[in-house]
Amino acid sequence: MAEPVSDQAEVEFQYDAPHLQPILDWLAVANVPGYTLVPVSDKQLRDTYYDTADWRIHRGGFTCRVRVKGDDSELTLKTMADATAGLRQRREITEKLPPDASRRPEEAPGACGAAVRMMAGRRRPEALFTLDQHRRTFALSNDTGLLAEVAVDETRLGEGRPTLRRVEVEVEPGALAATERFRGVLMAVGNLVPATTSKFESAMLAAELNPVATEATLGSMAVVPAMAAADAGFAVLRKHFAVFLANEPGTRLGEDIEALHDMRVAARRLRAAMQAFRPWLPERVQRFRAELGMIAAVLGEVRDLDVFLERIDEWEKDDPDHAVALAHIGEVLRERRDAARGRMLTVLDRVRYDVFVERFAAWLRRGAPASFLAGREPVLVVAPPLLRKRYRRVQRMGDAINRSSPPDSYHSLRIEGKKLRYALEFFGPVYGAPATDFARRLTALQDVLGLHQDAYVAIDMLHDLAANYARRLGPETILAMGAVQERYRAHAAELRSEFRDAYRPLAGNWRTLRKSFLATA
Repeated sequence: MAEPVSDQAEVEFQYDAPHLQPILDWLAVANVPGYTLVPVSDKQLRDTYYDTADWRIHRGGFTCRVRVKGDDSELTLKTMADATAGLRQRREITEKLPPDASRRPEEAPGACGAAVRMMAGRRRPEALFTLDQHRRTFALSNDTGLLAEVAVDETRLGEGRPTLRRVEVEVEPGALAATERFRGVLMAVGNLVPATTSKFESAMLAAELNPVATEATLGSMAVVPAMAAADAGFAVLRKHFAVFLANEPGTRLGEDIEALHDMRVAARRLRAAMQAFRPWLPERVQRFRAELGMIAAVLGEVRDLDVFLERIDEWEKDDPDHAVALAHIGEVLRERRDAARGRMLTVLDRVRYDVFVERFAAWLRRGAPASFLAGREPVLVVAPPLLRKRYRRVQRMGDAINRSSPPDSYHSLRIEGKKLRYALEFFGPVYGAPATDFARRLTALQDVLGLHQDAYVAIDMLHDLAANYARRLGPETILAMGAVQERYRAHAAELRSEFRDAYRPLAGNWRTLRKSFLATA
């Protein structure tokens, strides 16, 4: 059985000390009016920090530590934070490890170990370094109760490496102001200065470890007018693959839905760039595009449910008459999301995915081969016809749309508009403000079309729920689902009425952009 997991906000001041014994002597007899200090413990601690070879846990925003204290051990995930006057505020998730359990972080049976496994995937976390600490602690209280734990630490960073002498004050929730006067006295008595690095950061520096993520090694991501088309294509692909990789750990962990959203959008932009630059890139890029399509599909399934759940949660708060029924819908959707997330993790944990990442990253680092003559065309030559073609397609479809057009017509325009917007983003550095202005105008249109599509996706999803879960949900919930569908239809109708106002200004912005084609030719 897994041990309980503590998940809390840590508020801690860290100070560097020239000498520890005078501070210990003072703490033993300190008489600061309004405060009481009581010795608590004198322990030897051994902390081993872990991460994967490609720093997945670090990229997910955490440090991973296994602490051994006597016969007990615990696994801790802690977020990273910069210090302000020695103060760090971090999230700390700790799981006590069973006495007979492995001390490997990915084998911990509770929620903390599960988080490590999600972030690491198939990669095995390895020990980075081990810190040996002698820690003496004191409880700081006043007449209202416990305020903080004061710890005096002597930390050995390893053989032949410096020793850290630290005093830490970990403040109880709501007690920050109440400890201020004591901290001032402590700093003066001990000649303490705020620490600028955490113990983890100090050990990283001492061990000469530098967490360079794959995305930081891909090569140049800048697009400039003097470039050849292939070089511009590679720069664009590097930029969006870096975003894709940077959001993978957060997507795996699953606590911040925006990480998944950003990873999915990056996958879409990569596929769009591969298609846009297809004539000027080696044919191998299409194999990478096919792999990304499979990955984007599993990301999209989870993201669509995230969007729907957010809307249901909002309506549950705003509609007390249907709150119970909406909560039932939310339960079913969360089950479906959990299943979709399981399928997503299965894809991300496959050898095939790791091979794709490694091969695509290596391909991007190499860049366009000099022998690939098609890619030598100047970007200023290839961009105008590509943008014209995409704009004309949007214009033709947009001109034909009216309020009674079927949802698929709006969706098809959205897809073509997205292709045009991505192409504008790719070539934006070449054309400057005219491209930026047109992209902004197009984004406003895309917002309307995107919300319209979300409404119809939700309507279809509700139909599916009613067909497959009617007995479980019950008549009241089915009726509420009908009301929700009507809300979505009404919202879609409002968006249709906004379409012309969002679409009409495109033509003027296009004319301005077209002039810049001539100016840069």
